[in-house]
Amino acid sequence: MRLITVGGFLGAGKTSLLQGLAQWWGLHGRRVLVLENEAGQVGLDDRLLREFKLEVRTLPGGCACCDLQSVLLDKLKQAQDEGVWDVVLLEPSGVASLGSLRQCLDRYLPELGSGAMVAVVDANRYSTMRKALPKLVADHLAAASQVVLSKVDLVEPGEAHRLRHELGLDAPQAQVWAADLRGQGAGELAREVAHRLLKTDTPAHASQAPAGDGAHQAQSYALSLPGGGLSLEQARNLVSGLIAALMAPEQGMLGHIKLWGGDAQGRNLLVSGATPQDLSARGGSPGPLVGRAWLVVISHSPLPANVDGLVRDKLLGLFPGASVEPVRATPSPQPAQSLTRL
Repeated sequence: MRLITVGGFLGAGKTSLLQGLAQWWGLHGRRVLVLENEAGQVGLDDRLLREFKLEVRTLPGGCACCDLQSVLLDKLKQAQDEGVWDVVLLEPSGVASLGSLRQCLDRYLPELGSGAMVAVVDANRYSTMRKALPKLVADHLAAASQVVLSKVDLVEPGEAHRLRHELGLDAPQAQVWAADLRGQGAGELAREVAHRLLKTDTPAHASQAPAGDGAHQAQSYALSLPGGGLSLEQARNLVSGLIAALMAPEQGMLGHIKLWGGDAQGRNLLVSGATPQDLSARGGSPGPLVGRAWLVVISHSPLPANVDGLVRDKLLGLFPGASVEPVRATPSPQPAQSLTRL
């Protein structure tokens, strides 16, 4: 069983790349299990991945590199014991330390080890992230055998070339790829990197990388959408409005906002974004979204005290008949320091 970790900051394109890799290996006869870790109390990316008939198991409500280490180890040990998986694709939360993950896996599951790690880097936010989250950026780049510069369509060609060269200097042990992971882009990149990930391991020095730049926070919301439902345009406006309110440059916050819902025919839609310029809508539904929907707000730093009211005001401004209820965090699982070797 081969473990591949697809890491990167919130909204960089990890899930898109993971989907492309999983489908590529599936088409070539490999049995793939996906482990999806989300910081929010409610998981949304796993729902999207299941739309593509992938086998997905979740680690919600925390981070696999710290407070969910024991849950991650249990799920990996279970997958080993099942003896049916060729590849396990792990997507840790967007604030996870890949160096800490490597230390955990090498210590507690040495027979599996940390495998290969991919770092997905958002071209549109890389310069900002290097200033705001220097330790996390260094951690991701030090751990990776493959680095993917995503969202190159959102920057000028010259800037994309400069960033790719800069990443090559910052991560000399890794191969650096530039890609637009939307549409067919993830599948096209998977063709190039999939076989490399089955051969290369995490660099030996990755465990020495600095881990983390401070606390992060996630808040999930259950939405009720009565009547005619929320149109695709309204869904996009809700997500972009929250991004503008919470993650504008003057706010000093970096994060990701995701909205998941379904239509009357049972088709689903995930609208997400990290900046107003990179909103994506994935899934089989054209809208409107009806009934129960879910919203997750994730930030690299503590959310403002009025975030619940802000979400409520934005939703009701678009859809006066809707209601919203925060989903509060559940107690954390067993802390990592109390783990014993499995």
